[in-house]
Amino acid sequence: MTDTRVSRKYGHALFEIARRNDAIVPIWEELAALRTALEQDTRFLAVMAAPQIPDEDKRQLANAVLKAVSHPVVRHFVLFLIDKRRTDYLLDIIRDYSIQLDEHLGVLEATITSAIPLTETELNEIIGRLEKMTSKTIRHKTLVDPEILGGVVVMLGNEIIDHSVRHDLMRLRDHLLTVKVHLAA
Repeated sequence: MTDTRVSRKYGHALFEIARRNDAIVPIWEELAALRTALEQDTRFLAVMAAPQIPDEDKRQLANAVLKAVSHPVVRHFVLFLIDKRRTDYLLDIIRDYSIQLDEHLGVLEATITSAIPLTETELNEIIGRLEKMTSKTIRHKTLVDPEILGGVVVMLGNEIIDHSVRHDLMRLRDHLLTVKVHLAA
């Protein structure tokens, strides 16, 4: 398990370099392509993590692999990670960069869970309300979970908005359990 402080620190530094070079989105596009390639073929990261392989060999491999990357910031950053022995954080750093990019662009991730699939109209209404509530653009994914019985549960960043029937029933149950009944004699 990686230390998230390290990936945040390096992700923030990379984002600042991209901002200063006025290349936030182009660098993101290359990072996203790199992430996809690394997730599909993990051999590159395995070599980068191997302590028995000299750093110069790792640098040569990185240069060969990244020659198609057009932006020098991405190439230099990966080489910098090799020098600092932080390549095991690369995927986490890319994830952190994407979070900062979303913040910069005013995009918020939402997961919308419903008991049955939502119609396009229902989904658009929910997204519209979320965008109005947050003043951000909502990028969403939808899930279906029959256990919520009805309504929706929205995971918005780190916040949960639970308007499910299951949640309402649990609150009603809790309330009924706390009600004291007095019997008249």
